[in-house]
Amino acid sequence: MKSFIQKLVYKEDLTFVEIQEAVRSIARGEVSDAQKGAFLVAVTQKGVSKEEFFAFASAMREFSVRVILDKYVVDSCGTGADLSKTINISTASAIVANACGVNVLKQTNSAITSLCGSTDLLNTLGINLARIPQDAKSQFNKNSIAFVHSPYFNEFAHVNNPIRQQIGIKTIFNYLGPLINPAFPQAQLLGVSSFEMCEKMIYALQKLGTDRALVVNGLNPNIDEISICSKTAVYELKGGEISRSEISPEDFGFKMVDISEIQGGNAIENSKIIKDIFQGKIKGAKRDVISMNAGAMIYLAGISSDIFEGAKLAQEAIEGGLVYENLLQLQKNTPHPNPHPSRGEGASKNAETVCS
Repeated sequence: MKSFIQKLVYKEDLTFVEIQEAVRSIARGEVSDAQKGAFLVAVTQKGVSKEEFFAFASAMREFSVRVILDKYVVDSCGTGADLSKTINISTASAIVANACGVNVLKQTNSAITSLCGSTDLLNTLGINLARIPQDAKSQFNKNSIAFVHSPYFNEFAHVNNPIRQQIGIKTIFNYLGPLINPAFPQAQLLGVSSFEMCEKMIYALQKLGTDRALVVNGLNPNIDEISICSKTAVYELKGGEISRSEISPEDFGFKMVDISEIQGGNAIENSKIIKDIFQGKIKGAKRDVISMNAGAMIYLAGISSDIFEGAKLAQEAIEGGLVYENLLQLQKNTPHPNPHPSRGEGASKNAETVCS
């Protein structure tokens, strides 16, 4: 590990094999916390080429505890660390898209650089998270959606997350997390908190064999979602080809708003906001931005011809009560997970320490 850190400090790229070795060493607990932290900071400060980024993603997937599903699955996940303090748009969008017929395996995590991560929100909403593949499959077969807490399904994430929390800054692994969904979903809506990383992320998804993807970055202010506050940069993977475009709130028929209109708070506050949106008590920008992102998932699933039609379907599902009904069913139908999963069943040792 020392030699890798030295190369990074001198701004030298790591080879595919070196990255594999580094990731394996961290995941297997063969390096000290000090070395992990130094490696995280060094690789982040150097930056990564698109080939290095793909190598990291490929190596981390080796440590995934797989959830094999027999349907076309879509994930919506953001990198976080945009410091925007918005409500949990990706998680809410997944619930909306699922109500519209999208099969979802949603990867979640606890807050690292925000007040409320997706795991925190779902716990507060009373939706249980899957801890082992059997639970994920059971939830998915019953609801066509399942929520998996990342550290339970990837040994690297389990080992790495506590160090990220202690460092408290955005690292390269903020961007890699969304690529290790244990279902290896066929399609992904991936929100990125750095425009510079979008091209690298869509390239990695292409090389990893993803069928369809939208990598998005709200430009100004910077958010890891399709934004209602500015134009959004969109990198699309379809038919093996990558294209780039920009979309704006006006394309959806919405007006551009200030970031303050979509901000939330802690898990209790965000869960109330989202329930109120689903019940039709809150309209306006918060509902609209959720519909925009759900629309992208609906488009990726092939249910709509474009994102904008998908957003209309999402709005109609919210207004018609289908989404709130879906939320109630999820609260009822997500079975309580095995309280003591073992490493052999796919849970990480001491995973409770990173799952709040």
